[in-house]
Amino acid sequence: MADQMIVGSYRRVFRIDRRIYRVDRWMLPVPGGVPLRGVAYFAVALAAILVLEALPLVGGVIGALTAPLRYVVLPLAVAVLGAQASPDGRSAHKFAAAWLGLQLRARRRCAGRRVPREGERVGWSGVVVTRADEHCPALRAGRVHGPASVLFAAPVAVDRDRRGRLVARPAPDGERAAVELAGGERLEVRS
Repeated sequence: MADQMIVGSYRRVFRIDRRIYRVDRWMLPVPGGVPLRGVAYFAVALAAILVLEALPLVGGVIGALTAPLRYVVLPLAVAVLGAQASPDGRSAHKFAAAWLGLQLRARRRCAGRRVPREGERVGWSGVVVTRADEHCPALRAGRVHGPASVLFAAPVAVDRDRRGRLVARPAPDGERAAVELAGGERLEVRS
């Protein structure tokens, strides 16, 4: 019983931390070896410094640093921090990608979709079905703003009023109507 080990998650057991201990016959003077992820961070940081040197404003600031500081110490610092840091239990590059994605996406979200700001109109293509029941057999009053397609199940008469707006009224001798509204056009349903 003394030889038992409690493993909270098998992910840690099967996640192999790849390290470099020697290059050919030369043993690296780092106890525990160099993590392969650290080598990748070093290469990416060095490539980023080379790219940033070519830019006009940033290149002048980076060019003011000495060559060993610019090409060895700075990428090495990035590699050590990236290999050792694990914010939220994730590797540094996955955390940075998630943080950047969070900063670039819309602030207000609901059900995975962007929520429009107040006053902002977002197009919606959908069907809203309303039916009369025993509690309300009559046509209900309301307004529909275009663009929209309105189909009445009850007989109605659709006319224009004095201001030129479309108005739908219940008409027992009328017929079921379908009205297509253009953008900005409005239909007023009167009971």
